[in-house]
Amino acid sequence: MRRKRLLLGLALGIAGVLLVLRRPRTPTSTTPEQRLPPPVVKPPAPPLQVDAAGSYVPGYRFTVNRFRFTGFSLRPEAVVTFAQTTSGAEQAVACFEAVISVDTIHLRCDDPQVGTVTIDGKFLTRLLTTRLDAAVVTAVVTVRSGSGEILYNARDRFEWHPSN
Repeated sequence: MRRKRLLLGLALGIAGVLLVLRRPRTPTSTTPEQRLPPPVVKPPAPPLQVDAAGSYVPGYRFTVNRFRFTGFSLRPEAVVTFAQTTSGAEQAVACFEAVISVDTIHLRCDDPQVGTVTIDGKFLTRLLTTRLDAAVVTAVVTVRSGSGEILYNARDRFEWHPSN
């Protein structure tokens, strides 16, 4: 009887193996797995001149009320700068009216010693330049006294110098 059970178990095992081997398999794909293309990475946009931190130095320096105009800055804040003709100490005057776009600049800055300075200009180059000898802004600079008298009015070209 033991032998019959052993033969029956062996027959069932062989039948099970045959069933597993004869079972239909899931067909495998003959085409290789397609990979997704790498994501398109846009190259970074070149920096714009309007966003550059630094100062704009005039081609022509002028003096008003013992202060020599040395330029202006747009970033991190809009200011015009003057230097005292006697000591050379530089003075920054904040611009309370500053309209700065990719193409144009309008600044209005008030100082009790110098007067009201307005700068109306445009960028000659849209993209940030690394050349320190190239004019990047053309602007009309006007300085008025407290009574409204025009003390200075001229168009000038400005070179950009990065912040240190």
